[in-house]
Amino acid sequence: MNKPIEIKAHERDTIRVFAINKAATEVVEALKVAPKADVARQLLGDPHLNTASAEIFPVADLTGMGLSAYLSEGYAVQTDQIAQDRNKLDALEGYVLLLFSDSFAGAATRLALGQALTLIGTYTEYQPSTPSGSLKTDSAKLYSGGLAQQNQAPKKTPSGSAITVLIFAVLVGIGLWWLL
Repeated sequence: MNKPIEIKAHERDTIRVFAINKAATEVVEALKVAPKADVARQLLGDPHLNTASAEIFPVADLTGMGLSAYLSEGYAVQTDQIAQDRNKLDALEGYVLLLFSDSFAGAATRLALGQALTLIGTYTEYQPSTPSGSLKTDSAKLYSGGLAQQNQAPKKTPSGSAITVLIFAVLVGIGLWWLL
């Protein structure tokens, strides 16, 4: 049995990559019978997880890219995080399970994995730093913009239908005058 995995409360932006230790035919059959989220819960041994975002796929689908590039390019995992596991990730065969932090809904969790899964690595999605403090430009100052144009009433102009009615009335009048 694998060592339990401790998930801290309020964990965010974390991806766990698991190798599925079952024959590909078994995984394919399981996915035919049950939705991917249910198969993920069964493999993880926790019926309470929200695994709707979990991914289960054959590594062969990433031919020409590899799992390390998929994580780096698809989920913005920093290459220095992947570097130590690159050979292991790219050498995987069969099916893998990607499990994301949202599966735990912010709760501290303990995953007691059975023989069906092997944790390959835990990675963090890149989050750009956000500047702290206030903006120091003139345009950021209160009331620095121009007068609001949206509060001005639109200019009154004859509507298209009124002009059409007027033209029609003139034509009818000319027609009646010609008949007399």
